[in-house]
Amino acid sequence: MFEADKLYPADDPALKVIGSYWRLAKMRSQGRGPAFIKMGAKVAYRGRDILAWLDRQTVQTRESQDAA
Repeated sequence: MFEADKLYPADDPALKVIGSYWRLAKMRSQGRGPAFIKMGAKVAYRGRDILAWLDRQTVQTRESQDAA
């Protein structure tokens, strides 16, 4: 889904999986969401940071724990 070594600008359509441009902006202002890079007025996300954040969102259910 995301390439680890790629930079994704905040308005990249691939980020819609996480939320809209404005939702991501709100998450940044609240100190939530994936780590990001601030380049002047521009914001970008590293693919590896998005993937790491998505991994941290995993919720273990009882059923998934039994399967492990």
